[in-house]
Amino acid sequence: MRANKTQHLLQDNDVKFWGSDIWPGNSPDLNVAECIGSIIKGEVETEMLSETEYNRYHEDTLKMHIENVLTSM
Repeated sequence: MRANKTQHLLQDNDVKFWGSDIWPGNSPDLNVAECIGSIIKGEVETEMLSETEYNRYHEDTLKMHIENVLTSM
């Protein structure tokens, strides 16, 4: 395989790198962006549901809650 040849070339030239035995897979469980996105979504939904004003579903209200959640992280 091409990747194996590249790894051997790097090893032969004393280049330090993470090999395929250490590098994590492409599992969605390891995708930090998805995990953070899920947390942000949950927090924003909680804040939106606690909103009692008539503008609960207004775009500006949503933006305000997103900014609040991101600032609090």
